[in-house]
Amino acid sequence: MKASVIIPAAGLGTRFNSEKPKQFLEIDNIPIIIKTIKLFDRIDDVESIVIPVHNEWFTYTKELIKRYDCHKVKEITIGGKKRQDSVFNGLHLKPVRDSEIVLIHDAVRPFASQFLIQNIIDAAEDYGAAIPAIAPNDTIKERSNKGFVVKTMDRSKLAIVQTPQGYWTNVVTDAYEKGLQAGYEGTDSASFLEFIGYKVYIVEGENSNFKITHPDDYYYANSLINKTTT
Repeated sequence: MKASVIIPAAGLGTRFNSEKPKQFLEIDNIPIIIKTIKLFDRIDDVESIVIPVHNEWFTYTKELIKRYDCHKVKEITIGGKKRQDSVFNGLHLKPVRDSEIVLIHDAVRPFASQFLIQNIIDAAEDYGAAIPAIAPNDTIKERSNKGFVVKTMDRSKLAIVQTPQGYWTNVVTDAYEKGLQAGYEGTDSASFLEFIGYKVYIVEGENSNFKITHPDDYYYANSLINKTTT
């Protein structure tokens, strides 16, 4: 099945204390967003990639795409105020509408393996909605708004969700349209599927597929690259 990818990259990362949004910082002298895009260049089923970005970084992103010859990037568009708005914008672009499956992946998650990406595509083809997740290693407790422990959660029933997440394009588009129309705010794309009652299949994720959210994550990502080159 033909697959497209939306990589929302419109965040400014103001809490990262950097002049550039974190997706444009470099690992091994390559911008993180480029390393992320290149993950999908080697997947035969992926035919197109679209990138929603902040308007202030639109031209810069176009220059990067050209410089690094990201030939599968078919369109760069202006993202929305929130991540869900950026994804919604991407879902209505022609390269995505023309695909049977769409993957949605964090711009700052550059270490997903080819094996995981293909597993998500295959599971999405079978089930209509598939996400990668790993089991939590630590004890997780629910807390009250006053900071006290409410209860200890059953780890066997919990999953830490990652991306890429894969969907039948028509199903996820319908979920976003209904969710946004109802004023729903989801923390990931799968939550919009849950909102309309669609079952989402979980694929085993990877510990190495972490998201660069905080400065410590960025330093750790660089240390991994340094280890592999020494």
